[in-house]
Amino acid sequence: MSGCSAGNAGHLSESGIFPPVSRALLMQMPRLLLTRQGPVVVRPSYALQMANWARHALPSLKPEARDAIVSVLAGMALQAFRHLHKLAVTAGAQDLLHRDGVIYAFRTREALDKSAAAMPVWRKHGVNVDRLDSGELEKAEPALRKSLAGGLYFRNSGRCSDPKELGMRFFRNLTAGGATFRQANVNNVQRESEGLVLMTSTGNFRADKVVLCGGHGTGALVSRVGCTAPVASERGYHLMLPRASEALRRPVAFPEHYFIATPMSSGLRLAGTAEFCRPGAHPDYRRAYAFLPKAAEYLDGLDGDGARPWMGVRPSMPDGLPAIGEVKALPGLLYAFGHGHGGLTLSGITASCISALLGRGSAELDIHLLDLQRFS
Repeated sequence: MSGCSAGNAGHLSESGIFPPVSRALLMQMPRLLLTRQGPVVVRPSYALQMANWARHALPSLKPEARDAIVSVLAGMALQAFRHLHKLAVTAGAQDLLHRDGVIYAFRTREALDKSAAAMPVWRKHGVNVDRLDSGELEKAEPALRKSLAGGLYFRNSGRCSDPKELGMRFFRNLTAGGATFRQANVNNVQRESEGLVLMTSTGNFRADKVVLCGGHGTGALVSRVGCTAPVASERGYHLMLPRASEALRRPVAFPEHYFIATPMSSGLRLAGTAEFCRPGAHPDYRRAYAFLPKAAEYLDGLDGDGARPWMGVRPSMPDGLPAIGEVKALPGLLYAFGHGHGGLTLSGITASCISALLGRGSAELDIHLLDLQRFS
């Protein structure tokens, strides 16, 4: 349970409704291959994988496609907290979820104006967002420096104060209810007369239905059974400050430097950046420690003693939509992966979609829009 969402930023976002790729980002791709620092990095050894990923991202640049993606992501985001909270209640983990909003803080008026230009789109899709001037920002978060230009306040966004503990409580609740946990590498899936067969490093397992939801590694599995799954390994880092738990009241993002600070039960977590490379490549923890001096530009008196770095892999799809559906060639084989930066946020609504595909209830959105056939 130390992987997956154990070390994520804990930000339960309603604002993340836009595709991750823009024309400007694609134009910067050659330059990103030559830099090892900065908020977005592409390691040269991952260039071929990124070229394929970028090719599949091109259709999402069309205005009609972008509008459709925004609509789907907004529909998921607005339902996300309710579904996750419902699951947390069943596991006795509701105390770990908080809905006190999220603030985007800006150093310059130019950057604030640029981000605020998206406010009509957010509001059109039901996202509650307000603009804060410097005085309102100071009142909302007194620990922020008074020199900041202002911010955006997403009132209905939330946070998880301990993502790893949330996962552990779900795990304990499932095993107490009769679920069995077996750890193995899954090499392939086939259909035989008696059902689906998972071929693993510890033997074969048979089942009527199987859900593949192993993050980035799921892409290789579904590709073996005929699906097109252009998922990228987008690694993120965090730096945990155990002696700064009272610095902020709620998550505060700093878009100009591409990271977020979230108050956790065990301190303040600084998290963000994007490093596209092989998932098993050696971590560059300089990226985590770089958060501290950047955070000091926004927050006074941060204590970095005992700071601990962490790295995790985000499975990112080129259009920003997760992959949720059924493998047509193998009925009963379902998948759910590719949530990028929204894994924890969208976990509850994703569970609802999978339940619907398993014939247990109905989904509150058109699941077919998330099927991998969109890349075929």
